[in-house]
Amino acid sequence: MKTIVKVILPAVAFTLASAAAVSTNEAKIKESKKTVLITGFIQNPSPSSCLSVQVNCTTINTGQACMSSEATPRQVWKKNDANACVDNLYKII
Repeated sequence: MKTIVKVILPAVAFTLASAAAVSTNEAKIKESKKTVLITGFIQNPSPSSCLSVQVNCTTINTGQACMSSEATPRQVWKKNDANACVDNLYKII
């Protein structure tokens, strides 16, 4: 009886710990893929005159520029330290 407990108990504990680790990792991956609206800015008509818009974009370079959802899409920017909308935002892929 003691031999069975010594062999099976650690195996069961290891299995439960492995399952918990896998499910935690999957939850973190799903959480990281959630989208969040951020405030971006459209140049109107110059970089120093900006209109704010809510967009689903990121500052991480994905190779595709962030565009507004207007009938005629315009590139959306992030404001820099000088309060000009000139820093790139990118589309979330």
